[in-house]
Amino acid sequence: MIDMTSDFGRHVDRRLSDEAVIWLTTVGEDTGPHPRLVWFLWDGRTFLIYSQPDTWKVRHLSSRPRVALHLNSDEAGEDVTVFLGQAELIEGGPAAEDHEGYLGKYGERIAGLGMSPAEFAGEYSLAIRVTPSELRGA
Repeated sequence: MIDMTSDFGRHVDRRLSDEAVIWLTTVGEDTGPHPRLVWFLWDGRTFLIYSQPDTWKVRHLSSRPRVALHLNSDEAGEDVTVFLGQAELIEGGPAAEDHEGYLGKYGERIAGLGMSPAEFAGEYSLAIRVTPSELRGA
């Protein structure tokens, strides 16, 4: 469990509620890192990410579930936040259209894609849960 009660933890927790995107880095078959920008929802313990089911990140996670997640730094390269953890593919997990928190955060962006919540949930039908085990940064 990550300690979010320290000064740094509280700062990161605020950022996670405000930030729209996070970098998800998976490990490919070539054993190299493969970062991707994703939408996410932080519930205080885990990250929820939705994906199209037939993507490289899903293929990577199927065999190598260790991941890193990181937020962008500020313009000076400060305010670094990196999580290390395990990803889990959740077949039949909660649909994006049924998740009030996710729609509250991304509803306008989904509409900006020209999609309804139901269309988005149909396209991005695979839920991914990341449980962090380590938080790094400054």
